[in-house]
Amino acid sequence: MKDIDALLQEHHLDRQEIEELLQQNEKMNAIKLVFDKTGIGLKNSKDLVEAIQRKETHFTEDNSSSNSNVSVKTFNKNGQLTVKLKLNNQPEKVVFPSDPDWAEVKRVMGDKPELLAYEKEYLENPTKFQSQKNTLFIEDEGSRKWKVVLLAAVFTIVIIYLIYSNS
Repeated sequence: MKDIDALLQEHHLDRQEIEELLQQNEKMNAIKLVFDKTGIGLKNSKDLVEAIQRKETHFTEDNSSSNSNVSVKTFNKNGQLTVKLKLNNQPEKVVFPSDPDWAEVKRVMGDKPELLAYEKEYLENPTKFQSQKNTLFIEDEGSRKWKVVLLAAVFTIVIIYLIYSNS
């Protein structure tokens, strides 16, 4: 964990300049400025700018391998937001703000307004989401393949039955 002001000073960057860019809705330019001057990588530059935006004093550099495969999907069905997370080779799963993996969702998605509103609504009334939790199931590609194989087997049995029943 690094002190943000010390890191900025080390690279001759002014926190106030970055904050001004953020106030002017120039987040991309702030990230580019940090990226160009520090050499800490695009992801770390984005994370650092977002830490400054949140008025944090410390920043943790992500030195994990770039081979990690993380994806977050959100979709809105009947006015209800659903957040799905896929980590590396694990099956995709629905994630709620009370789940341990929510921090990963926040890291990937950042401060998107719809995500923040969803999190706030969930934390204010988690029982509202209980029925959604109870009806969820995780489906990975392997289970879809088995469904196709099972359907093909049933179809084959029906055809064989019809052929032999007419004989």
